Amino acid sequence: MNSIAVTAHWDAESGTWWTDGEDVPGLCCEGRTFEELSEAVFALAPDLLVANGAAQQGERVEIVLTAEQRKTIEAAAA
Repeated sequence: MNSIAVTAHWDAESGTWWTDGEDVPGLCCEGRTFEELSEAVFALAPDLLVANGAAQQGERVEIVLTAEQRKTIEAAAA
């Protein structure tokens, strides 16, 4: 079984989680919560995998959705 890693990114300015389709071509979606994004990813990925030739209809593919959140912080003074 193939496994595809999809990275969810956090955009603090818009307050949304998003993915850019780098891992699954065409999978560009966002959600206000990680759960909302994951629902969109798991709903859209099957059709996109077949449409882009990354999987055949009926083939089992594991999607691993991981979260990435980055923030620049200032170290505390001693």
